[in-house]
Amino acid sequence: MAMLGWLPADRRVVSIALAGAGNMNLVERVTLDNDTTVILKRARGWVEKYPDISAPIERAEVEAAFYAAVADSAAGRAMPRHLGFSKEFAANLIADLGEGTDGMSAYAGQIISDDALDAIADWMLALHGLEGPFDDILTNTAMRALNAFHIFDYPLDLNNGLDLDAITPGLQVLADELKQDDSFAAAVKAVGRRYLGSEAGVLLHGDLYPGSWLTTKEGIFVIDPEFCWAGPREWDVGVLVAHLRLSGQPETSKERLIKRYDASLDHRLLDQIVGIEIMRRLIGVAQLPLQIGLEDKAKMLAEARDLVLGTAK
Repeated sequence: MAMLGWLPADRRVVSIALAGAGNMNLVERVTLDNDTTVILKRARGWVEKYPDISAPIERAEVEAAFYAAVADSAAGRAMPRHLGFSKEFAANLIADLGEGTDGMSAYAGQIISDDALDAIADWMLALHGLEGPFDDILTNTAMRALNAFHIFDYPLDLNNGLDLDAITPGLQVLADELKQDDSFAAAVKAVGRRYLGSEAGVLLHGDLYPGSWLTTKEGIFVIDPEFCWAGPREWDVGVLVAHLRLSGQPETSKERLIKRYDASLDHRLLDQIVGIEIMRRLIGVAQLPLQIGLEDKAKMLAEARDLVLGTAK
């Protein structure tokens, strides 16, 4: 921090410790000698959780631009304060929210509260309601290319080398059947082309799942916008709906979220995004700590196919 010019002359660092798992980035809690803590988030040339996967280091600059875009909005007020950015070190300094828990416990059976659903719906509305034009860096081309590969291509590659039976015995056969479903693969690729396109849209978080928010004594705060881009509002809504299903939330949770969001949605596109996100989280590299077996995963993959192809009842 001293090298970055972020450390006051009369302060020194007492300790540095990891702050959370850090899927994409190295995230550390820095404690100063006056007991103040801040979060130092650094991008490196790989995915922190999967070091063998290269990742664009400019995602740190994209994240800083996102914080700048939302700074004076209701969306920005429901995010931690952005304190500084260093392009040289691909680092962001972010206010520490203190004691808090992310939403990952949803995958272990915890119900996402109505208050939490309402808060996230309101945050999406605030974000999606921001008026552009946005900084060109928020097109986030390199990160979208990385994400597109792992959402639309890798899960359906018959030769990707991922041993799904090591995750859930019997899952490989189900995945291979889906991979060889030409109509499903074509529909997924069509959405992928739209994801990588340049159509006008709203500013999106890009990866709004339970790991992207923290519940604190001050309320719910959204974090980690490094996958942000401008596109159809159905993306953020659809990804979140998919994770309500993946985490076994009651159907009323989806209904409440959609009603609270209360904006015009293309429900055909929404369904496709939901299905694709379910599919890639079950048979792709970005696995979740799901507490379910093969039978439930089979049902979800069948639902995902129906949602993508528009054959859901």
